[in-house]
Amino acid sequence: MATSAGFEKWGERPRQRWYLELLENLRSGLTWIDALAGFCATAVIALILVGFRSQVIPDYEVGQIADQEVRAAQDVFYEDRMATDLRRAEAEAAVPAVYQLESDLISSQVKSTAAVFSEARDILAEAGAGAQASKARREELLKKLRERAGGAFPPQVLEALLRYNFSPDLEARMLGLLDTVLRDGIIRDRGEFLKDLRSGILVRDGSYTMEHPLTDAYRVRDLSAAKEFLRQSPIEYPGLSQRDRATILSYLEGVLFPTLLCDLEETRSRRILASRQVQPVQVQLKQGQTVVRSGEQITPQILMQLDALKNLRRPRSLIWQFGGYFLIAAILIYSLWRYFVYYQTRHRKIRNHAVLILAVIVSELLVMRLLTSLADILGERFPRFQDPYVLYYGIPFAFGALLITLLVDVNLGVLSSVVLAILCGIFYGHVELSAYCIIGSLAGIYSIRQYKDRAAILKSGLTIGVANIACLAALAIMRQAPLRFSDTLDQLVLALLGGMLASALCSMLLPALETVFKITTDIRLLELSNLNAPLLRRLAVEAPGTYHHSLMVATLAEAAAEAIGANPLLARVGAYYHDIGKLLKPEYFVENQAYGGNKHEDLSPSMSCLIISSHVKDGLNFAKAAGLPQRISDMIPQHHGTRIMTFFYQKAKEAADADRSKLSEADFRYPGPRPRSREAGIMMMADSVEAASRTLGEAPAPAQIRGMIDRLADSVIGDHQFDECDLTFRDVKLIKESFFKILAGIFHHRIEYPGYDFKRTGGGSGGTAPEDPGPQQAKTG
Repeated sequence: MATSAGFEKWGERPRQRWYLELLENLRSGLTWIDALAGFCATAVIALILVGFRSQVIPDYEVGQIADQEVRAAQDVFYEDRMATDLRRAEAEAAVPAVYQLESDLISSQVKSTAAVFSEARDILAEAGAGAQASKARREELLKKLRERAGGAFPPQVLEALLRYNFSPDLEARMLGLLDTVLRDGIIRDRGEFLKDLRSGILVRDGSYTMEHPLTDAYRVRDLSAAKEFLRQSPIEYPGLSQRDRATILSYLEGVLFPTLLCDLEETRSRRILASRQVQPVQVQLKQGQTVVRSGEQITPQILMQLDALKNLRRPRSLIWQFGGYFLIAAILIYSLWRYFVYYQTRHRKIRNHAVLILAVIVSELLVMRLLTSLADILGERFPRFQDPYVLYYGIPFAFGALLITLLVDVNLGVLSSVVLAILCGIFYGHVELSAYCIIGSLAGIYSIRQYKDRAAILKSGLTIGVANIACLAALAIMRQAPLRFSDTLDQLVLALLGGMLASALCSMLLPALETVFKITTDIRLLELSNLNAPLLRRLAVEAPGTYHHSLMVATLAEAAAEAIGANPLLARVGAYYHDIGKLLKPEYFVENQAYGGNKHEDLSPSMSCLIISSHVKDGLNFAKAAGLPQRISDMIPQHHGTRIMTFFYQKAKEAADADRSKLSEADFRYPGPRPRSREAGIMMMADSVEAASRTLGEAPAPAQIRGMIDRLADSVIGDHQFDECDLTFRDVKLIKESFFKILAGIFHHRIEYPGYDFKRTGGGSGGTAPEDPGPQQAKTG
């Protein structure tokens, strides 16, 4: 039973958890506050982008003369109403007219006539008389016939038919002729019939289950033609006189009526349906295409194109447009967040960086929107810039990517440039501007990836300008359009101006964003690397040993960071400030005890441990008071991590030889935390290696140096100090190799100067005055 229950649980678990895992994966660590912030940012972006831009189009009427040239500012699709109406008219004309053959009326007419014949024959049978009766008898019969069947036939017809005793044969011939003429079709208006015949005619006939096309239209007659046809149609009946034949035909002409009638409602509905199924004829106006030139007469076609340009300002629904922008922006922002969560785990302040990136994107879109409006105004006032897209090339599209690269990193700078290019392309409805945006942004990103001074931003602006010019040249080659010198010059100047404006905006916004989001850029690090900074000057005077130790650690850390692709400037500046906490009690640290005794000899190991570890807390206080960036402050405790102070721990174990059970290793460890960045991990190794190198003697062998470095690195890794940073074994190998090169250079062998004994403590030379060592010796030493 237990096994069965176990299998049931094993089988149910996936059904209970798969959707939860899916939701958790989609959530990507988002909280309700994160979702609300993302919603607000998305709404702001959509609000910035919503709306339509267009040049001011003059109001003209057909026949007027244009007083200015108008060109399409962007690709525009519009409906050619004239062409659409023509196609719809053709579609309507192709629909056959629907005619109704009145079969029921025809049958009714024939049947009623046949009924009169039958009634008349019955009367004759009852009377026992016929055409041979006397005149009096015929008058009596005619009277009865008029009374009982006179409503159908006039008296003269009754007399004529009575002479032939209402013969069934004569009846058949009369009705056959009448039925033929009626069923061939009698129309009201021959002109309308011939017009409908051009598109075809469908006939509805009660004797058929389906409509059928009219194939023998020549047999269709109007009323006068049908009467003429009857007159020319002989009634083949033996003994029928000419006079009686005329009487009968005259009667038949009188009973003719239109039997083929056009169903106007059905025909109209079918043609309307066919017209509606015709798609509007869409015509494209290319960007820059001339719609009308100055002095040209306005035609209906030109007026239609001008109206199409005006309609850009009249959106059908701003709400739907806002919804579209909102959805696109939401997808892009969510993609940025997932990239942070899954591919940028080294960033500890994900939310801080995400808000920063959103703020930069919103700022760039605001600048883009404002400058676009300005470009539209200038395009209206200056005929030289009738095409506002030329002025758009001067908009600094790349400054957002520059800021994100400087404040966060290159990868997110590239991703943000893609997001901005997508939004720009959708906003302008122009793929070329999207390409222009991303090419300039990428050029700026890779030109400013590592910089050493403020002028680097200006150089990056020039690089963006050159990339913009190259992009415009490529687009012109693709268009294969004729080039005009004035237009080309305008575009080149504006492309260069766009790059310079990007660098200017980046320089203005960078300090503010650094302060608001507490981010340390390389510019700030360069300022902190000045050795004349108050803290470093004080360290050099009050704790010279610590100061020189920091300089050596900085040299080692910078070289190691360059070797593994970390930030060498951050590693160097962090090394300058990593031991500033020793300023409070410099004499308790061995590097500052050159001319005095060791104060730890009179202290217990635990007290010494407290004093030594307190320099971490003191260093953080100094960093806070001096306003050092968080990334520098973090290195002060992290460069020690939670390592044990081995010297004092061993001393404490020796002192407590009798009762070591009360001795805790944790009491002799630094408070931490362990390194959380590659630069902090490098600092830990550099600090240990530099301190240990002081014990190697005057001229250690290379193998001795390498062995010392390997042992220290192994001890740090074995103590799990690198568990929270992104250093790999390959990185550690490169770091150790860079340390070895520097230390081997420092401890290289030097020749002795002849005549000098520098190991003596006296001031004399100990012999004759030495000769000048000469240029070769001086160079070697």
